[in-house]
Amino acid sequence: MTTTTTLNAMLLDKAQQHAPKSAEMFEEAKRRVPGGAVRNRFWWPLPIYVERGEGPYVFDIDEHRYIDCNLAFGPLVLGHRHPAVTAAIEDQLARGVIFGAPSSHELELAGLITEHVVGADWLCFLNSGTEAVHAAIRIARAASGRSKVGKFEGGWHGWTDTAMASFGRSSSDATRPGPMSDSLGVPDSALAEMVVLPYNDFAAIDIIKDRAGEMACVIIEAVQGGAGGIPSRSDFLRAVETACRQCGVYFILDEVVTGFRLGASGAAGLYDVTPDLTTLGKAIGGGLPIGAVCGKEELRNVIEKPGAHVVIAGTFSANPVTLAAGQAQLMTLLESPHTYPELNSLGERLREGVQAVCADEGVKARVTGEGSLWGLHVTDVQPSSMRDRVNANHQVARALPMYLNREGVMMSGPIHLGFLSTEHTPAHVDQIVEAHRRAFAEMRKDGLL
Repeated sequence: MTTTTTLNAMLLDKAQQHAPKSAEMFEEAKRRVPGGAVRNRFWWPLPIYVERGEGPYVFDIDEHRYIDCNLAFGPLVLGHRHPAVTAAIEDQLARGVIFGAPSSHELELAGLITEHVVGADWLCFLNSGTEAVHAAIRIARAASGRSKVGKFEGGWHGWTDTAMASFGRSSSDATRPGPMSDSLGVPDSALAEMVVLPYNDFAAIDIIKDRAGEMACVIIEAVQGGAGGIPSRSDFLRAVETACRQCGVYFILDEVVTGFRLGASGAAGLYDVTPDLTTLGKAIGGGLPIGAVCGKEELRNVIEKPGAHVVIAGTFSANPVTLAAGQAQLMTLLESPHTYPELNSLGERLREGVQAVCADEGVKARVTGEGSLWGLHVTDVQPSSMRDRVNANHQVARALPMYLNREGVMMSGPIHLGFLSTEHTPAHVDQIVEAHRRAFAEMRKDGLL
């Protein structure tokens, strides 16, 4: 019987043979960078070092070309080096990188976003989705006078102490889960400020009603990206919104992943909800670092009022290069009414294709997702929350991206969250689907399936 150690050694050997220059660079990087890379957890047994991107492709230092299904974890809705985005960046670089003082891009991109985002009467730019969530929670706390934050199991809302709990770990009680730290260094006092809620489970509504007197807000993703693209049930998401309204708890929709990816009005438009506050990132920056918090008019006062107010800051917030790139991407996405329907249709084609391959190959796996994003879960249970993935085959999930790399497809793992861009075509989608078929066949030959 093949031991885990032997299997891991075999997989590492395969990865090294496929990308020897990446393997050599990774060994050197491990001496300089803890873990070898800031995001090494997504690349196993070693990362592929990318040299450049073009349209739907990335090229590594070993001169392999991959169809990119990672797209920098989602921001590149137009693909790599789109001419409009590249031109906007080059134009702004010629004018200056950062000024401290505001630029016209701040007004222009804020206007473009608030015109389309549901419930957005104002907007503040930051540098990441994590910062946007941090700001939204602070605003809700200031406006409500309460401190506790309701968040759902499996929801990723950044890595600050205010949100870093019950993302990958769950407590024993499924209907009334307690907060579980996902990182060393998060103090018990931070965990005590979190009210953890079961995702896609109406028991969450009772918890919101029971603890409303303590809670400033409830934050939720309509599609849990970090859990592998698990969508909310539409009736559940609307029930959460209704409960928050009835109880006077601010309803925050985290659209860092879904904003301007699922459509012009994001998940809020798709699911027909109106948040009090919305957090954005990824797509609105055109591939450069960005975050934003926007919300209803009634919440503007806690930011603007004289004297004591909510502080939102950052040296690089609203820098003109990022805003120019974001403005170019959004304007390009919005110039045709066919862009999102066509992109979302490609996503559906991919999900159906990969699910069919799993059935053909006898692989116990389920495909989830929405629009142009998808997740693959190596389990025979259709997941509606992170708890449905407890008995998944984590070894296969961890190894699959390496096998896909060998078939010319770039994916991260062990959580399989993939994205498509406007540069992907039906032919690319079909190639991705067939790459899964070949990867599964190779994994079966190697004893993983």
